[in-house]
Amino acid sequence: MLSSVKIDHVINVRITHKTARVPLMEAVAFKEKAKALTELHSLENVEECLILQTCNRIELFIVTETVEKTAELAKNFLAKRAQSNAEEAFRAAETSIDDDTFDHLLRVTSGLESMVIGEDQVLNQVWDAYLEAEKAKAIGPILKHLFNRAMIVGRRVRNETGINKGAVSIGSAAVELALNLLGSLEDKKIMVMGAGEIGTLVAKALARRCLSPIFIANRTYDRAVKLAEDLSGKAVKFNQLEEVLVDADVVICSTAAPHYLLTKEIVSRLMNQRENKSDLIIIDISNPRNVEKAVKEVAATKLYNIDDLQLIADKNKQKREKSIDKAVKILEKEILILNEDMKSLSVRLIVSSLLSQAEKVRRKELATAINMLGEVDDKQKQILEDMTSILLKQTFIPIVENLRLAAKNGDEQVIDTAVKLFEKTRRK
Repeated sequence: MLSSVKIDHVINVRITHKTARVPLMEAVAFKEKAKALTELHSLENVEECLILQTCNRIELFIVTETVEKTAELAKNFLAKRAQSNAEEAFRAAETSIDDDTFDHLLRVTSGLESMVIGEDQVLNQVWDAYLEAEKAKAIGPILKHLFNRAMIVGRRVRNETGINKGAVSIGSAAVELALNLLGSLEDKKIMVMGAGEIGTLVAKALARRCLSPIFIANRTYDRAVKLAEDLSGKAVKFNQLEEVLVDADVVICSTAAPHYLLTKEIVSRLMNQRENKSDLIIIDISNPRNVEKAVKEVAATKLYNIDDLQLIADKNKQKREKSIDKAVKILEKEILILNEDMKSLSVRLIVSSLLSQAEKVRRKELATAINMLGEVDDKQKQILEDMTSILLKQTFIPIVENLRLAAKNGDEQVIDTAVKLFEKTRRK
């Protein structure tokens, strides 16, 4: 029974590189996203949910009827992970609701919210988050429509604006930082730790800048071999890392390891054996970090992380001002369409329930009519079945359309009146 209007809302609660530095992002990050999805979905009034997590953003997308209460629960859900820094995490959390959530997600998939404007990796990351939520059975029709549309818009922006043409990724920004620090990468011994998506981007960016073979290490050795072959580099087994690192000029870390791969103890030992007279530059773009913070205390060692890429990111943004303007104009039109779609979806349960109840009435009355007619053959039954179904559909099409129109216009009174009228009619 429907006695009142139930309108769903979509909220977004996030901590990103814009409000938090690496240590806080690392503290909040989920190591087991599937488990986190289950926990988030089980929170009171969370109907659908999705977690988007990358090296510089942790975002929760939630469908709920209770906006303020659920937003507060979601902020606490993120903040409590930071433990002693919970208060800082709570302050860093931003919240968007409905239209602002839709606009934010379109900006994310279009590359406008990335640290490096226009980067392509975020599209894969958003889609992976969608698939993870789908596998966990945490999403329904509202987030499915929202994220599918956001992916389409993200691709359209790139195709029509060229915002990603020659765009640097987080990986290539790390290479740019190394180049700025050293002046040139020629004749430098460079190690890339990690052959995943970001590590591959790092290695490819290095191959364009450096004539010397790149050393590539990965936990799965075969993957390191494959990437090294593609780029004329050299694969290194993890148990042979120190042999290469002892004379390296630059190390760029981008693995998914949940622990430190380079500690102060390891780096100190390497530096004591080192014959290379230049400083060892370590750039850690992993989340969680692969390099212990205390490494910067080791003499002749320079440690950098994602926070240090901001200058490179700012330069990239300046180069793309025209593309950004074009992208914003596309999003202004797309957000209007998406807003209407999402408002229509918000009354889906009302429409479904009304149609379901009407169908029950139809079947009941049809059965009564057939009994009153006496002997009715299968053909006649089918004619009656088809006729009553058509009548029901023809009757309800304008009702459903008007309900969806009311939702688009935010007219909850019309929806509430329609529901109450139907309830009164059904009880007669």
